[in-house]
Amino acid sequence: MIVIVALLFVFVLAGAPIVAALGGVGAIDGLTQGLPMGNIAQAMYQGVDSFTLLAIPLFILAGEILFRSGAATRLVDFVNLLVGRVPGGLGVSAVGSTMIFSGLSGSVNADAAAISSAMLPSMTKAGYRKEWSSAIIAAASGTGILIPPSITIIVLATVANLSITRLFLAASLPALLVGVTKMLIIMYRARLEPAVEKVEFSVGALGSAFVWAIPALGAPLIILGGIFLGIFTATESAAVAVAYVFVIALFQRTIPWKDWVGILFKSGRTSAIVLSLVGVAQILGYMLAYDQVQVQVADFASALTGNKLVFTAFIIIVFWLLGALLDGIPALILLVPLFLPIAETAGFSDIHFSILAIAIVGISLVTPPIGTACFIVTGVAGIKMVKLVRPMLPFMAVMFATILVLAFVPAFSEWLPSVVGN
Repeated sequence: MIVIVALLFVFVLAGAPIVAALGGVGAIDGLTQGLPMGNIAQAMYQGVDSFTLLAIPLFILAGEILFRSGAATRLVDFVNLLVGRVPGGLGVSAVGSTMIFSGLSGSVNADAAAISSAMLPSMTKAGYRKEWSSAIIAAASGTGILIPPSITIIVLATVANLSITRLFLAASLPALLVGVTKMLIIMYRARLEPAVEKVEFSVGALGSAFVWAIPALGAPLIILGGIFLGIFTATESAAVAVAYVFVIALFQRTIPWKDWVGILFKSGRTSAIVLSLVGVAQILGYMLAYDQVQVQVADFASALTGNKLVFTAFIIIVFWLLGALLDGIPALILLVPLFLPIAETAGFSDIHFSILAIAIVGISLVTPPIGTACFIVTGVAGIKMVKLVRPMLPFMAVMFATILVLAFVPAFSEWLPSVVGN
């Protein structure tokens, strides 16, 4: 196991793409042990041969259509008018817009790209420092990993054989708490930041913005309402989402016909990246199982399971570091099957531990200087990564505090699934 982890670190630190690093390490391990290449290829194929995973390209396509149709911009305009008069209004609007848009895109990186493109110019024009506005959007996008229909939750539910609906429900309260606390930080820090322009408010403008935002606001209600009410599965809801946003885009005539090919191409490329990560992570997962790494991990962690505080600290460190190194989804695919049986002996339920793992990985994606969302936002803002570190500290503190609440108050994640299930 040590050799595998060391080799993986060497690949990643050498600048190899995550797909190549995961697949390469798994293949090298298999070949050195004399396994046929067919076994390795079959492990990758079986990793993506799932009806549930069809939801991923469909949700990505729905999010891309909404973004290219201008729905993300109209949604931001509405939220700006709604909360723009409060202290730090545009920052609060960025968090609120991200939380809503996460219900459409299902991707942390998509949220970071869409909201930073829509919000950063207006925040800079209003007088926000680029470092502060970039930190707000990066931190806000990290919440998206917990907001249904999160692609990460779909992948984890498929790998760990858990209910997607129950995981969606379990993630809702933690996501809401994190989002609200980030808004409170922004409102408090507004007193310490340079004075900024406030959004001009009028009832007429708010009403007009609301009418234009109705299609975007209706999408999460249809998607999640159908899932939670048992009308359709997550995969079926993704197909419904594509049909819904396609009809809206046609009705509003905001996307020229010549752009549809580009939308399909970009959605296909993004889907290929995500599903490739899932597939090659399964290769390494297959080899870890073949090498009986789970037994070794269980022997090592058995001494920690008697002390929940120590075990939780160990889990946070491992998932946080590998989540940042492996870009989230591959880390969960590799680590959750290894640690879930051990966590259950330490007193965690499968739902509780899975949501905790996802929340920790969400922090890793927005941890400068290695979080992918930070790279996206600083790229759009045109600032150096080092300038993002200090403004991110209060948000990181809130996110870690939420992790501790989530770890030691099981009802925080288990209450809503139990209520809805009953």
